[in-house]
Amino acid sequence: MTPRRIRVLLAAVAAFAIPVTVALAAQTASAGGTHPAAAVPAAGSNQGKFESVCFYSHAAKNDAIIYPNQPGASPHIHDFLGNPSTDANSTVASLQAAGTNCVNNLDFAAYWVPSLLKGATIPPGGGLPVGGTPIQPSSVTVYYLSNGKNNTQPFPLGLKLITGNAHATSAAQESNVYWGCSTSFPTSPTAPTCASGEELHVRVDFPDCWNGTSLDSPTHTGHVAYSDGKGTCPAGFPVPVPQLSILVKYPNPGTSNFLLSSGPTYTMHGDFINAWDAAEMAKLTKVCLDAGVKCNRDTSF
Repeated sequence: MTPRRIRVLLAAVAAFAIPVTVALAAQTASAGGTHPAAAVPAAGSNQGKFESVCFYSHAAKNDAIIYPNQPGASPHIHDFLGNPSTDANSTVASLQAAGTNCVNNLDFAAYWVPSLLKGATIPPGGGLPVGGTPIQPSSVTVYYLSNGKNNTQPFPLGLKLITGNAHATSAAQESNVYWGCSTSFPTSPTAPTCASGEELHVRVDFPDCWNGTSLDSPTHTGHVAYSDGKGTCPAGFPVPVPQLSILVKYPNPGTSNFLLSSGPTYTMHGDFINAWDAAEMAKLTKVCLDAGVKCNRDTSF
């Protein structure tokens, strides 16, 4: 058995989760919009997907999208998944030169989320949590979905995406994030207490329509938008790109006494920089997404 096949089998065990079809029927046309909580299959005809299983690399107060070239400037710590080199100075070139801890060894992308902390507390005067013990993700399954769209185009190299609401002050302000346990589809805006033997899961859904010109924007959301789930992108965002949905899996933290480094669990958010091998991304997009095929987890070219 080859080393790659061994990694795939191990990843499949570590990344066990119920099948995820992240295709929602009523998404709004802005990156700050929210999806309905129920997992409703999209009305669009194309439901292709491929997956990338990746693992935790490191944690740091870095954010190459919000605070580029400013090491340690992020107000809260992040868990970095996939590319082991991701830091405040990351570029496509640096990411591709560093390798990956994803099962697909051509997935050089950077993925990150705020750290999960057990036993942390929010100071009496408010602010970010202090103290606590980090709970490192056991793995992340990254879903690339057509989400009903036809003629999906591969992500351009260097595209930057963020979603969620790190500044939410209530669950009602949560955006595009769904929590759950490993035996159920994630639908909750806040993290539940999972039963013994279950993992804690969180799903973060990213925009899937691009303006076709900008890899980033001043707000970091203005260059992308959500499709309507029926295969239609809104005006001004004519390029259909994959629906990126990351499912982060944590060991069971036990009681509900846990927070994110950014605050309560409704402040979960995600970041992504595309550094995939361009040929690999193009082939997977064509063969799986544009063709409407649900490719196997270890599909690669």
